Amino acid sequence: MSYRPDRIERKNRRKAIVLTTMIYGGLLAFFLLKDDIAWQDYMPDVVLEVLGEPTEEPAVAETADVRP
Repeated sequence: MSYRPDRIERKNRRKAIVLTTMIYGGLLAFFLLKDDIAWQDYMPDVVLEVLGEPTEEPAVAETADVRP
């Protein structure tokens, strides 16, 4: 019994995982580094809470006018 097909399949799977990781990592790095915007602006609040980053509270207008 030959194990060559199994080895080829594992090798191709590793290549696919590495290539996919490099592509997604490159795209993420490109979008984070292309502007002068902080990376925290791209992340949702839930992810920032998990990472322990302080989240900004939404700005509230300080007017007493109530619309009918």
